[in-house]
This record gives sequence, C-alpha cells and structure tokens, in this order.
Amino acid sequence: MNIKDFKKLCDVIYRRVGILIEERKYDSLSKKIEKLIKEKGYEDFRSFFHALRFKDETLMQDIINLVTVNETYFFRENYQFEVLINNILPQMDKELPSNEVIRILCSPTATGEEAYSIALHLLAEGKLVEKRDFEIIGIDIDSNVIAKAKRGIFSKRSVQFLPPNLLNKYFKKINDNYYEIDKFLRDVITFKVVNVMDKFAMKRLGKFNIIFCRNMLIYFDDKSRKEVAMTFYDMLKPKGYIFLGHAESMNRIVSVFKTVKIGNTIVYQKP
Repeated sequence: MNIKDFKKLCDVIYRRVGILIEERKYDSLSKKIEKLIKEKGYEDFRSFFHALRFKDETLMQDIINLVTVNETYFFRENYQFEVLINNILPQMDKELPSNEVIRILCSPTATGEEAYSIALHLLAEGKLVEKRDFEIIGIDIDSNVIAKAKRGIFSKRSVQFLPPNLLNKYFKKINDNYYEIDKFLRDVITFKVVNVMDKFAMKRLGKFNIIFCRNMLIYFDDKSRKEVAMTFYDMLKPKGYIFLGHAESMNRIVSVFKTVKIGNTIVYQKP
C-alpha cells in the first residue's frame, strides 16, 4: 500500500466516522493495514478498497478497530470522578425528582474502565446509590473494545491505580496478570457499538444528565468536533454536564455550553 492508497483510505474513514488520520501516520499504520488485507484474502489494496466501498460493510469495522486508540485504565484523571461524586451528583440529587434515573454516558468507553470507574465511585460513596437509580452506558466505535468491556477482564496495569479495598472487593484475581470484575457490575452497565457521527444512532440512546467524552475530540478536525459537540448538547438534559479530557476545551469548539469551574476542574454545563 503506497501513500496515495493510504490517503484514499483515510479519506473514506474520515467521511464515514469523522476521524482524521494524518499522513504522518502512514509509517505506523500501513504495515498493520497490509496485514489485514492479506488476512482477509485480498490480493492487493485495489480489490480490498473496492470491497470496502461497495461489498463488505464488516471491513470498515475491521479498519476502524485497527486505527482507533483505546489505551486507558481505572481511575484515569480521577479528580474528575471525585468532582462528579462529591459535587455534581449531590446537587442533581437535590434538584431532580427522587424517582428520576440519573443517566451517564461514556463516549468513547474503550475497554470499559471509565464506565466501571464511575460505578465503583458510586459504590464507594454509598449514599447516592441507596437513594436513587443510576444508568451508565458506554459506547465506542470499536467492536473489539466493546466486547472486552462486556467481558470485564482487565490487566494488572489497568487496575494498578485502584484502591486495594475496591480491587479486593469487586475483582477476582485470575492469575498474576489479569483480574475479572464482578458479574453484577458487568450486568448493570450497558455497552454498545455506536458511531458518534451517526446522529440517528446517538439520538436513540436518549437523553443524559452527564456525558464523559474524554480525549476523543482531539482526533477530529474542527468541522467534526462541532458536529459531535452539538450532538452531545442535544443529548444532554437541561443543566446536564459534559466532561472533556484535561487538554481539551469546549470553548474552542462551540459557545453553547456554560463553563463551570469546580476547584481546579473545568466542566461544561448545558444551560
């Protein structure tokens, strides 16, 4: 696969899912893509690309799974979870009807650590989950990581920042390298394969009180960022919040959110 072929493929990926893959990624991705082409039984890039465009929809999912970055771990950027549990959710608990379910979306969810981290924080705090119901949904465009999230088996590296009491209480050690999270946690969190650029699929998820979208928008160009930001705006309930990664700023993307500073943490609220 030459650089021209790579750019053609990147253009299709961008138009389909909004992810902008720069030309400088050619060296790191071309060998992986060539390996996939051979594994799928295609003689050359041309025949593979034709099938991708006109015959086999599963090939696009295979390519997406190959090029997306899904490195994460439990309690990553933990200060945001603490703001959620100590500040935002107690305030919502006071303002919302007692029978209203608080809905939280993690997008992208990767292998599930973020969604499970929220559930673990709720369990550790204890009072909020006794008072009302919560629904946590994790979505990702990568079908492989969604399957891993549902399985709930994590590496030693992934759980290294978990407090020992939570690790011992909610995880079963499989061997020296892997841990399995409790089945009841796997059952209470919903994981789905969803493309954030698919407005109809996103709309079907419903409305949310909280959205976590950390370190995803940096992979999009300005146009795609604005589209996704406005999709999230529409999906948030009034006074709902969105969390971004520490290097991201909603103010540079759209102006419809209110910037809220809680301690040293910046979150964005729908008026």
